[in-house]
Amino acid sequence: MATGRGGLTGRRLPRARGEGSIIEYRGRWRVRIRWRGKEGTWWASNKAEAVVLLRARLRERDGPPIPKPGKATLDEWLDEWLSQRALARPRTYPFYVQKLAHIRPKLGKQKLTEIAARDVRLALAALALEGLSPTMLHHVYRTLSTALQTAAKEGRITHNPCKDVLPPHRANFEAPTLTVEQSQRLIQTAWDTRLGPLIVLALSTGMRAGELMALTWDDVDLPHGRVTVNKSVQWKPGGKHAVGPTKTRSSRRTVRIERLALDALELQRQRVLRMQLQAAAWGDLNLVFPTQRGTYLIPSGGFVREFRSILSAADCPPIRFHDLRHTAGLYLTRSVGVVVASRILGHADPSITSRYYGHAQAEDFSAAARAMGALLQPSGTEESATP
Repeated sequence: MATGRGGLTGRRLPRARGEGSIIEYRGRWRVRIRWRGKEGTWWASNKAEAVVLLRARLRERDGPPIPKPGKATLDEWLDEWLSQRALARPRTYPFYVQKLAHIRPKLGKQKLTEIAARDVRLALAALALEGLSPTMLHHVYRTLSTALQTAAKEGRITHNPCKDVLPPHRANFEAPTLTVEQSQRLIQTAWDTRLGPLIVLALSTGMRAGELMALTWDDVDLPHGRVTVNKSVQWKPGGKHAVGPTKTRSSRRTVRIERLALDALELQRQRVLRMQLQAAAWGDLNLVFPTQRGTYLIPSGGFVREFRSILSAADCPPIRFHDLRHTAGLYLTRSVGVVVASRILGHADPSITSRYYGHAQAEDFSAAARAMGALLQPSGTEESATP
């Protein structure tokens, strides 16, 4: 225990002089460093956020001075904006970096205050000629617009030039999915493999990969057939993977599962117990789908090769693991409707579910026609025999 001024007590993380301090206090974490000649104090809700916050503040304190608004280039502003995103949205930060990497060679050296709508239009047109897909072009535009809108709010620029540019048309999204017969073959083929229970739960619930691989046995209620989704794995370079919050607040949910998924989880529990007994070293994370060492499973490398091998053996198309979520989403939308499917899938809004899985197939139109015919047929009459 450490005691500070004003009676503040809690666990202190050891740090060298000048590197600041992190102290736990009443369920929160205090970050304190010398900030421009004074004591600067900030608060975080957990230890991981406190560490990220401390690093960000040290970068701001020790890094080069922020350029004056009139002289800063777009590159300099994007660097500053991305450092804020790294703190506020660590899960989506790599995607922001990826999208902005396309626009930096075109506009990065221009002064922030001199970028006009015409510059943005020409840059996007050049990227399109270089072969950038319509969807990626749309994401580049949106990310740039978000960064420039923040600059406008902070008074760095007077107006966001992206607002005067028509957003690039985004290609309609239609994810590859499995048919019912293909899904059945996949489950049958995968059942006795290492990934079998994981594949069954993915198809049964539509959970995201990060949600599945963060699942602990505390989240599973087998007697009542329920699985609680309240966290997600954040895969990071160097194997420093960690569990964080779900993608959105709406992603926190409880999903009901039926016999097939329950049987798969019972099988997985037995396998994990055997793995734990046989392992020389075991990560005590209580994971439902761990590696052979009890650590977080990573959906890349050997995992991808094994998944593709199972798909091939089941005579299924070479889809991504994430496309099992799309397959489940399509089935759910057709069976229980968009609103219920949206809650099961953890979408922030039913419109997202409708956009992804609302496209109708030929059999949907046939079923709709039969349903309407049965509904409108007057009671006591027979269907006409006229073709």
